[in-house]
Amino acid sequence: MHPNKNIHFQTLNPWYLMHQYKNSQQIIFSSKLNTSQMIKALLISAVFYTVFFNALAQSPCDPHPLFNILPQHSISGCEQKEYDKIKVEFTDKDGTWIQYEKAGYFLKTFYTFEGEWGKNPSNAMIFQNYIQAVSSKGGTVINQSKANLFLHFKSGGESWYIHIQSDQSGTFSVSCVREENMNQYIVLSAEDIAKEMKANGKATFYGIYFDTDKSDIKPESNETLEQLAKYLKSNPKVNVFIVGHTDNTGSFEHNQKLSEKRAEAVVNHLIGTYQIAAARLKAYGVSSLSPVSTNTSEEGKSKNRRVEMVLR
Repeated sequence: MHPNKNIHFQTLNPWYLMHQYKNSQQIIFSSKLNTSQMIKALLISAVFYTVFFNALAQSPCDPHPLFNILPQHSISGCEQKEYDKIKVEFTDKDGTWIQYEKAGYFLKTFYTFEGEWGKNPSNAMIFQNYIQAVSSKGGTVINQSKANLFLHFKSGGESWYIHIQSDQSGTFSVSCVREENMNQYIVLSAEDIAKEMKANGKATFYGIYFDTDKSDIKPESNETLEQLAKYLKSNPKVNVFIVGHTDNTGSFEHNQKLSEKRAEAVVNHLIGTYQIAAARLKAYGVSSLSPVSTNTSEEGKSKNRRVEMVLR
């Protein structure tokens, strides 16, 4: 599943779409329509009919990437976002209020109980099913209350945070976040880079991407690198340091080597792809020595992982 678009609950709700389809049918069978109006109504009907089945076919909810469906339940809708946050908040056993956020690819699925009223499953039954499913994959329960359950597990190198909400009716929702960095679509232009370099002697880039613990530049970095190269070509007398920064996850020595390799990868890319003279560029890695935010949260760590261009 490639999370590259937002899908809204109302758009995917089959009952909403069917309502629109029925309305168009009522218009078609009205005796008051002329030929032009009849053709228009038929077109509207065809559009809603196509949207109805395409929406169901394109739904990211079925199959769910993590869980199957409980018996006598159906998926009534979902929300998918390329990047969003899930808030984990609860009071622990010592009475301490715990609150933090996890961010990444987001999927929220709504489940409706379709069985006989009065035989709807309890929250305990729903929650325990998910607890056992996650536990079987080595996951853990973060916290459980009467109406909320927070879970975490890792699978195939992916870290998932899950929030399940239920109102005792058998109907419930499952919100999932797969932790990952946000794609930085808005990048500094060459002109903005020039202003930053003049004002501060450096420019910071968050749009240069690497896989975790690797130094290979990912393709989605191209736009940022293109603007960086454009600045260097427009200012041929400028010589710079390319500096790699990491968060403090892992040992300092390992991060020092990693940050240096990433800086070298950027330098080599600028030389090989954009023909920037090698003498103008020097690569350095400083590990986690120059943070711009706290390393105690994922959001802070993401700000510390960056590449900077510094005048020399």
